[in-house]
Amino acid sequence: MLPKDPYEGELSPSPVGYIVYGADGRLMSFNDRVGELFPGLLANDMVGKTRDEVRDMLRAYEPAAVDALNQLDEILVLSAEDGVFEFGKGRFCSLDDLPLPDGGTLTLIRDLSEKKRQLDSIARLERATSELANEEAIYSGTKDRAYLIMTEVAAKALVATRADVWLMNVDGTALYPQESYWAPTDEHMELERLEKETSPALFDKLASGEPINVPDVTIVDFLKGVRSGDGRERDVKSILIVPIMRGPRVVGAIAVAEEKYQRRWRQSEVAFVSYLCDLILRMLEAHDRRVAEEGLRDFNEMLEMQVKKRTKDLEDAMETLQLAQEELVRSEKMASLGGLVAGVAHEINTPLGVALTSITHMAEVFTGFKRSVDSGKIKKSDLMNFMETADEGTTVVRRNLERAAHLIRSFKMVAVDQSADDTREIDVGDYIDEIVESLVPTLRKEGVKVAAEAEPRLVMNTVPGDLSHILTNLIMNGALHGFSDRPDRADKEIRVKAQARDKEVQIEVTDNGRGIPSDIREKIFEPFFTTARGAGGSGLGLNIVYNTVYHKLGGSIRVDDAEGGGTRFTITLPLEHRKAA
Repeated sequence: MLPKDPYEGELSPSPVGYIVYGADGRLMSFNDRVGELFPGLLANDMVGKTRDEVRDMLRAYEPAAVDALNQLDEILVLSAEDGVFEFGKGRFCSLDDLPLPDGGTLTLIRDLSEKKRQLDSIARLERATSELANEEAIYSGTKDRAYLIMTEVAAKALVATRADVWLMNVDGTALYPQESYWAPTDEHMELERLEKETSPALFDKLASGEPINVPDVTIVDFLKGVRSGDGRERDVKSILIVPIMRGPRVVGAIAVAEEKYQRRWRQSEVAFVSYLCDLILRMLEAHDRRVAEEGLRDFNEMLEMQVKKRTKDLEDAMETLQLAQEELVRSEKMASLGGLVAGVAHEINTPLGVALTSITHMAEVFTGFKRSVDSGKIKKSDLMNFMETADEGTTVVRRNLERAAHLIRSFKMVAVDQSADDTREIDVGDYIDEIVESLVPTLRKEGVKVAAEAEPRLVMNTVPGDLSHILTNLIMNGALHGFSDRPDRADKEIRVKAQARDKEVQIEVTDNGRGIPSDIREKIFEPFFTTARGAGGSGLGLNIVYNTVYHKLGGSIRVDDAEGGGTRFTITLPLEHRKAA
């Protein structure tokens, strides 16, 4: 039985623990919450003890709190500004000493364990989001590696027992396991497929497209009879299942489960698993695109063999070849644009993922703050904590959204130009910066740095899409081929420089790579000439650049050795666009 409260129960309803010390420094009473936090106070007759005596007795009865109690001995007047003290694993509290009118002291004890767990959870999810944003396997479509990494990261970030990825067949009658990671044993398990015929209720739930949050699997019916091949399903206490949606259609699901205890999955955790579902869709799209590109390369190799056999018919086919070449220019532009989309999507993924996690956390904090306001028990410290959290959260969201908006603006400018043949006036320096910015995500994978400089207020009237296509091809050609002899070197660099020459603009694209041997330099602009035939090269990239410069923009292009080693392409274009005859 707790000692009688001298303040007639005024503080008893408070969820905050408190201890009352008299003017003589001896303990007078404490409420039930303190007894819950420190059972040693209930196991001993603490009334009449000094604060030092109370702490000494708690050290004996609660060894897990010894370190925190030792820290408190060094503080004369306790304040929440002293920070949070860990009274045992997973139990965090702040303490405040408030003077009482009779000369005594009221020590308030606030249990911040749940808040600490939430903050730790947010930090884990942010680290996981950043880790996945830089995982090449997801964006290259390497399915096995992507599934393995995503399930491991998910289980560790959510502190879950297991994480599974499932894909649904076309007619929606079965779910096929792709990967299942079991955290306790660090194993990737083999599972059996799930049939709609044996688990119709689960498939109906998935069809709604909404996350399935089950804190206690024993009280739901739609999971009865569900088997996944290991026999350990009976140990699962709670589960979260998020459908993978492609438009209105369910194409799979991600499931995370807990075997040790029942838990309601937080909104931030549901949002994180939904983010994983989006990554899987992107990975599947990248995989399909890679398969298509491999088929296209095979087709190009077959086409080259046919061209060799039909050399004698080339004169009759010149008109057809010219038409095909124009089509290849358009295809090359769209292929370049497709790579640009993938690169920018990869780059935008990180700031948007961080912003989503932060805004989800802010929503949870706001809900808790509103609950305090509605209850009428709002305190200044609650308001200050809410304002601090809101300020930090909005700063993170704003910074990351500004980064994403900048990337989108650069991408929009270059993408629109590459899909159109309109003539307009541009600032050469600004436009080159936009092109370089859009290529940074792709170039980062190759470890190549690009620097651009131009005379101020250098304005020309041209076809921006063609200029973008030319510079993109030259920069990527240098990045992919200029350093192939030493792909791991750390100083790979490409420089783009633009300056006025009378009524013309001269643009130089220079790399510090291995250079182009003199015996093939004169052939690089010829159609179908390539030194990377076995690696999928078609030999049309620089030929298209050459024809675009001469025939579409009325300029010229030459190639020579750069000072200090490497290759330099020099393009000369009229300030006022004129179509070459």
